[in-house]
Amino acid sequence: MCGIIGCVSRTLGKNSEQVGAKVIAGLKRIQYRGYDSFGFAYVGCGNYGETPLQSYKSTESIDSCDATPDAHVMLGHTRWATHGRVNLTNCHPHLATRNKFALVHNGIVENFQVLKSLLEDATFISETDTEVIVRMLEHSLTASESGSQPNEPKASARELTTTRIKAVKKTVAQLDGRNTIAVIFEDGELIAYRQGSPLVIGINKAEYFLASDALCFAPWTNQCFMVEDGCCVSIAREAVYIENKLGNEVIPKWQSSRLEAEELDMNGYSHYMLKEVMQQWRTIGCQTLNEPGKDLSSEASGAIAAVRAAETILVTGAGGAYYTAMQIAWALKEVAGVRAIAVQAYEIESAKCLVKQGDLLIGVSQSGETADTLHAVRMAKAWGLKIVSTINMPMSTLAQESDFAFSNRLGAEVCVLSTKSATAQIVFGYLLAHELAGQGLAAKKGLDAVASALAEYLTDSARISIREVAVQLAQKQHAFLLGREENLGTALIGALNIKEATYLHAEAFAAGELKHGVLALVEEQTPVIIFAPENDDYMLNVAAEVKARGAYVIGISNKDNVLFDKFIRLPASPALLRRGQHESSYSKALSTVVNIIPCQLLAYELAVLKGINPDRPRNLAKSVTVR
Repeated sequence: MCGIIGCVSRTLGKNSEQVGAKVIAGLKRIQYRGYDSFGFAYVGCGNYGETPLQSYKSTESIDSCDATPDAHVMLGHTRWATHGRVNLTNCHPHLATRNKFALVHNGIVENFQVLKSLLEDATFISETDTEVIVRMLEHSLTASESGSQPNEPKASARELTTTRIKAVKKTVAQLDGRNTIAVIFEDGELIAYRQGSPLVIGINKAEYFLASDALCFAPWTNQCFMVEDGCCVSIAREAVYIENKLGNEVIPKWQSSRLEAEELDMNGYSHYMLKEVMQQWRTIGCQTLNEPGKDLSSEASGAIAAVRAAETILVTGAGGAYYTAMQIAWALKEVAGVRAIAVQAYEIESAKCLVKQGDLLIGVSQSGETADTLHAVRMAKAWGLKIVSTINMPMSTLAQESDFAFSNRLGAEVCVLSTKSATAQIVFGYLLAHELAGQGLAAKKGLDAVASALAEYLTDSARISIREVAVQLAQKQHAFLLGREENLGTALIGALNIKEATYLHAEAFAAGELKHGVLALVEEQTPVIIFAPENDDYMLNVAAEVKARGAYVIGISNKDNVLFDKFIRLPASPALLRRGQHESSYSKALSTVVNIIPCQLLAYELAVLKGINPDRPRNLAKSVTVR
């Protein structure tokens, strides 16, 4: 939800002229957090701190932005709308009267209507909850100024910072919900407060950075400090000052973000989604549990010991991460015999009766900032559970709150849909399960084999055959997906991908549910997608049953069948997916990883046919930092 980036030049030399360009580039790197609109406010070059505060807003894509103002200090925002429609008036930043300051916000002010009603004298021009914060802060600052004596000497910079921090703290203390704000003042000072939503500071020789995540300033520095909840930050040209909720100064301990300064380009692909799907043969093994030729790290050994010590393992996530959590739980049960239970992060309270102190929770999140998942983790910790996490952002809140955090190491995922991050999360569960079962080496060999198979599968010919299926679905209003055992989670992930990217109503069911009500939904030419691995006679019978009712059957399998109107080949080789008593333990579990890929491609091709940008589906954002 929403992205924030600020940059302050530490010099008055030529490097200061790069601030505007870096903020624009940083906004482009975090627009996956919200792309409804963007804007920025800045103090221009010239006499430092004397140029009036200026701002710019747009509801166009930031990709087309060619505005790079000369600025010493700049604060930018990319919006995911929660309160107020997508228009220029509701776009951030929101300005105080006479442009004394501009404010951006990541979160939801849950009690904004109550607070707004108390501001009787304030004039509101937008529909946002954010403007309530602006008017409250304005009121607090005005009250501070009115308390000074007429002939009193002008406040020093430090005294002014203290006054502003007090006003910000007083304002945020009245807000319900998760709300992180950043404010740029007309003299060039940035002040920010973290309450729930993430905030990180970066530093190099020329600039200070302030952002929602370290990815947006990775090209210029990897030296970071993660701001803790309840802390207020002041950044000026001279220094960074951090104060905790008790009013004590916090000295930042800079550390490496471990993020590479990769270029976020499409490398010749039409969309980020296509790039991220087609390159999964490279990323599928990018897991900290998968270190060829090395012994397990102390982190991995500690996590495995903690899993073994627990009687019950909860695996949790929100949205698509919950479905990958189902696949992780399935692997832990099937391969390692662990009592693993998948639970939706927003329903974590219902699982309290299933666990006791000493048990363990595995948190699944791409961003590591998912509000519902963080809530579940904090509940579990209060119950006395150990926390293991699989994430893609090493300096995220979830990483910090975990006893054992595992990074996917697969680079940035720009598309809102989880594709390569989903396969990496399932690989984590696959490897963990086999390490617990004493089959770690065999599991890694299986992963290498599947990576090779994916390199052969992810080609233009596979896309062309799947595009032919997409043509048949493009005019449909509904589609159903059926799977069982390891492919139930696969079907659920596939349906979600199709819904997100194409707005087609797609629903997944356990194949066993077919005769218990689902069959009533099938009529002539209803698309039904069947996951039917080779020699799975049960699923072939399911295909026959829906076909007898007139369904248009799309079979996702290792080989075609007369029951299929259209056929999509599974990516892994038949040898790895063979069913039967001699099947290796890793081969069936591997299918939980690779079987989700055909529907990723199907969702992509269908979106393109319908004229939808799959990277930016309507109403969605990649990092959901509000509950």
